[in-house]
Amino acid sequence: MGAIWRQLREYARLAWKIGAYGLLSGFWGVFLWSFYTQVGPRLGYLTAHRATANDLPCDKPECDFSVFWPAGHLARAHAYSVLYTPELFVKAASAMVLPGSRLETFFYPPTMLLPLAAISHLPFEWAYFVWTFGMALLAVGALRLARLPWSVILASVLSPAALLSMKLGQVSMLGDALLVMGLVLSAERPKLSGGAMALLACKPQIGILAPVALVAQRNWLGLAAFAAVVALLLVLVTGIFGPGVWGAYLTLGHLGSARVLEMPFQPLSNEGWGVSVFWMLRSFHAGVPGAFAAQAVASLAAVGGVFWLWAREDVSRAALVEMSVFLSLLATPYGYSEEMTGYCIVLAAAAQRRGWRIGMLDALLWLWPGMALVVSVWTGVLLTPLVVLVALARSWRRAGLPVPHLLSLRPVLPRAQQE
Repeated sequence: MGAIWRQLREYARLAWKIGAYGLLSGFWGVFLWSFYTQVGPRLGYLTAHRATANDLPCDKPECDFSVFWPAGHLARAHAYSVLYTPELFVKAASAMVLPGSRLETFFYPPTMLLPLAAISHLPFEWAYFVWTFGMALLAVGALRLARLPWSVILASVLSPAALLSMKLGQVSMLGDALLVMGLVLSAERPKLSGGAMALLACKPQIGILAPVALVAQRNWLGLAAFAAVVALLLVLVTGIFGPGVWGAYLTLGHLGSARVLEMPFQPLSNEGWGVSVFWMLRSFHAGVPGAFAAQAVASLAAVGGVFWLWAREDVSRAALVEMSVFLSLLATPYGYSEEMTGYCIVLAAAAQRRGWRIGMLDALLWLWPGMALVVSVWTGVLLTPLVVLVALARSWRRAGLPVPHLLSLRPVLPRAQQE
């Protein structure tokens, strides 16, 4: 009888493994096909100076880029009050891209205007393809500098999060690649590492924990390079666009970003793609103050976790990078699934180190950035931070780190008083 049960368990394990590979290949294939069918047809619009009326941007792809391109034009015109006032921006941007386009608002920091002003010189569709696939090539170069195998790089740039980033015309794939490269090379090439991660000032939520890792290592050279490049970016922004852009961003831009964060959670909106603890609490109907308080706790825990990890000498560099990327997703109240490209990079690297042995949990974690919105719509709540915590807990355990016990299972009894 025991032999029969053992045989049944072996069959069950085999079926589970086949199911994991089937789930992974099936859903990943759907994501790849969706990317091809939405982005591919727009290659035919490269001769047009504006977006095509029957295939408006943001109905399918190019949603974020349809904000970036007009933002670059407005920055070149020094129209900062229009740039950072949502109603004025949507009206002006829609006229530039195509009347009737469904556009989002712009509240990125002025550092982002440097690349946007440059790319806006090209016609819209040309600009999108140069921007998106140029970012992809730069991301590949960054990951090669980090000495990641080609198999990991290929999986990363075709990952669900990277496909979403490219489809939207976002910078997240390149930003996450720079973060991974910077963390990997922080000890041996500190100047390159610090300088590369400083470029994340264009999208600060990606690199928010990078200085913490450098300080924890006492990597003063890397930190100096980081500070120098950030200072250079600030000088360039002020010199090219004038000091007025900072005033508009710190007043109008701040109000715009606060408005987005304080909106009620709607699964079908952008928040359904969210990754933050703040939006997860909002999806459970927590008020804004309570959600911000929970996010503050999560952010402080992420900062403390990264500092504690990088100050240790008994954790491998790969594990440090992996857990730091996961913690960075929990550190900010603002972030979306396309910013999980770094998460996919470190998951692929971990799978490669295990000889590409894939289990059901690996498949689910990998596919999550592409499934998050569907799950949010089905359930009405955002679960992505919990998924990130699962990935973090698994990495923590595999690194052999101590598990904190907040509550002891053994009751604490009072000592008997001596007479």
